[in-house]
Amino acid sequence: MSESFSKRRRSTAVSCFILVLMISPAAIFAKQETAPAPQNAQTRSAADARAAEKNWSVRMSRAAPHTFTVKARDARPADIAGEISRLVKAPVSLSPLVERQKVTLDFGGLNLEATLRMLAPQAYVDYVLGGDDPEQPKPLAIYLQGLNERPPSLTASVRGNSEAVLIEGNTEDGSDEQAQQKKDEDPLKVTFANNLLSVRAHKQPLSVVLFKIASEVGVPFEMRYESPAVVDVEFSNYSLEQAVRSLSPEVRFYYRLDLQTFQTQPLRLLLAAPAPPKS
Repeated sequence: MSESFSKRRRSTAVSCFILVLMISPAAIFAKQETAPAPQNAQTRSAADARAAEKNWSVRMSRAAPHTFTVKARDARPADIAGEISRLVKAPVSLSPLVERQKVTLDFGGLNLEATLRMLAPQAYVDYVLGGDDPEQPKPLAIYLQGLNERPPSLTASVRGNSEAVLIEGNTEDGSDEQAQQKKDEDPLKVTFANNLLSVRAHKQPLSVVLFKIASEVGVPFEMRYESPAVVDVEFSNYSLEQAVRSLSPEVRFYYRLDLQTFQTQPLRLLLAAPAPPKS
């Protein structure tokens, strides 16, 4: 009986050995197939790390006037400014002082100017007003700076190719009283005081009126188009933006807005050719 039991033990041992040989290649194969798993996990970890690195988001509303929603946590102002630049299609410059800062923001529904004030203590925007959409000025350049830093040059983004010159004069002699009477009856009168403009123009060429306005305001006047338009208008104490809107869509008014004081710095007046009719 012990001999029979011994035979059965040897048979069982052989069977186990054969079973191990049968299973081992499959187990090895299975191990080889699951080997890439750690690599996939590593890829996911890298993707999660990249997502975590972008600790900010910027959204702009589709309809004008545009508003912005910004969320940021210890983010670089340069990253947020770069996205704003892409959205408004205008370059944004940061001073070295602002570039070194970090911002944490969470707001929505603010216009461009209020958004920029959240990014830097001192901001400037160069605008152009006029054209097809006179109600919405178009930003040309944005500057983000620290307090008491020197503002950018007034010609940093607005440069002209030429400047119009108008020669005026009176060759007739007359008394001071006659000269004053002629001045009072002058069909073109322009005054600029306290940043407010008053114009009385009776059937005057648009180019002459614009030259007179530019002279009173103290900015260059560039004439890229000899307009046949004639102006017959009278208004008092208009802002320059209101004045431009009331004159002609051919007029372009370039100015800089200081977002700390909200003062407007006129830069240039331009007379441009009318836009071709839309088909």
